[in-house]
Amino acid sequence: MSEDVPDPEGVFDPERHQPLAGGPWDAALARTAIDEIVADFVTSRRADGSWPTHLLDGGELPGNERHWTSYFGAAGAVSSLRILRAAGYDAPDLSSSLVEIADAYRKEPDRELETGLQMGEIGILAPAVLADPSDRPLGDRLERAMEGILGHPAREITSGETGALHAALTLFRATADPRWQRQSERLARSLVQSWEERANGHWHWTSHVFGFQRSYYGACHGVAGNGGALLRALEFLPELDAETIVRRVARTLLGGALEEGEGLNWPVSEDALGTRRLVQWCHGAPGVVTALAKAPPMQELDCLLLRAGEFVWKAGPLRKGPGLCHGTAGNGYAFLGLAQRTGEARWLDRARVFAMHGVRQRRRARARYGQGRFTLWSGDGGLAVFLSHCLEPERTAFPGLELL
Repeated sequence: MSEDVPDPEGVFDPERHQPLAGGPWDAALARTAIDEIVADFVTSRRADGSWPTHLLDGGELPGNERHWTSYFGAAGAVSSLRILRAAGYDAPDLSSSLVEIADAYRKEPDRELETGLQMGEIGILAPAVLADPSDRPLGDRLERAMEGILGHPAREITSGETGALHAALTLFRATADPRWQRQSERLARSLVQSWEERANGHWHWTSHVFGFQRSYYGACHGVAGNGGALLRALEFLPELDAETIVRRVARTLLGGALEEGEGLNWPVSEDALGTRRLVQWCHGAPGVVTALAKAPPMQELDCLLLRAGEFVWKAGPLRKGPGLCHGTAGNGYAFLGLAQRTGEARWLDRARVFAMHGVRQRRRARARYGQGRFTLWSGDGGLAVFLSHCLEPERTAFPGLELL
């Protein structure tokens, strides 16, 4: 979710990362950090239902002091608290405010009015429906938003069909409502129809995001994230089986991979091999692992994911902060995914070491800026949920996608 500025040549830019400095795993400290974050969210909420926008999320821009979406606004803050409450933490349920947040977003969009999951109405309305599935007018409003995103050229999670598909699947799994079954099927089939085989045998989507038309590799905008979403929706795709999806995705990822020793990373996109070699959830190895960690076992994919996980460990935590999209928690979810997939304790140990580093990052940033970062995807909310999953790894599911 950042501008397309070239990185130095290489598999990744070490200057974007920092050495681990959080100390050994401490379950009590993790619980204390979650409580601190929840308390900070509760006391910092404004009367209008928004939270102060952090400097790093555009808070310095005149007239842009309130954000409403799931990505870096009030909806994401509410979802963070909802997820933590469901996990047993003393967090308030502010779900009743989501309709007002959606209305405020339409009057004052974060950037421009969008329909999508991270940056638009679906990400605000879906958790509201999850909180009150009996509200038919609210469900109708969300269903119209999902129908409106069919065929959207983004073809990814932020603003396109993939994000809407995740929301529809999460709602269907939770409610068994036929309308979310119908939307899941329509969105999944539309996404499949835009999946193209290239002359080199690789399978890509062309995503129109941030003013570019590119074939991305990663979790947020590319083949890894879209393939992972289709695997979640497999029951609605009689024309495809899991093996076909996994083989297409693995072949494409292996064809674009950048190797360094035993590790693997990826450039941002197929057509930008000389730029943006990031190691974070949205672009690079961490997101590839999290998107595909629950895929059926296949030797080719298993080897790819293990090598990607080793690269995430080698790169270390991100300097940008402790969040999900481009932070330490997002990278740590790669280790939790591999812990679930392999049953190997070393991956959980690595996730927990990253978690301690994230706690330290968050506390230092809180002192430096004089406020928390009240977001799900880029700030403290995502870190708190990650900490909860490090404490109870059997509950691991990715916030903002599998959890709303």
